[in-house]
Amino acid sequence: MHTKSLYLLRHAKAESATLDSSDEDRALTVRGVDDAKKLASKLVKKDIGFDLILTSPAIRAITSAQIIANRLDYKQRYLVVEKKLYQANSTTFLTMVSKLHKKIKSVLLVGHNPGLEDFAALLAGEPVLMQTCSLIEFTFELKDWKDLEKIRSVQMKLLN
Repeated sequence: MHTKSLYLLRHAKAESATLDSSDEDRALTVRGVDDAKKLASKLVKKDIGFDLILTSPAIRAITSAQIIANRLDYKQRYLVVEKKLYQANSTTFLTMVSKLHKKIKSVLLVGHNPGLEDFAALLAGEPVLMQTCSLIEFTFELKDWKDLEKIRSVQMKLLN
């Protein structure tokens, strides 16, 4: 069997919503940038990398993903902005992951609550809480991502 790793990252701390700007345009706070940089450094120390990074089109998610990608020296083509990740529910996440190419062994999804927590809970079989800049790793024994829905045994690890 083959091991696949799915990482779920809730974007780092963002500015509060205002009437003057759209939700998608909310930027990271200084704390958010610092938290994303610290997380990226932890990933480097643990030698964790990704074959693909998929991020929501919201500025706070893109910035979180870029900070990590830059620290891991990712080529831009491996960081993909996916419109469906903005306000995605657990079904959307599951469908998207199930369609990944089987050669991808490790993927990072950068998104938002409540959809991200709901998807994590679906995979874990129990409630999962994700604060800003929370990263969870799920490890599966499977050959192809399309078989993800059939998996009953999963390992989950909170990485921060």
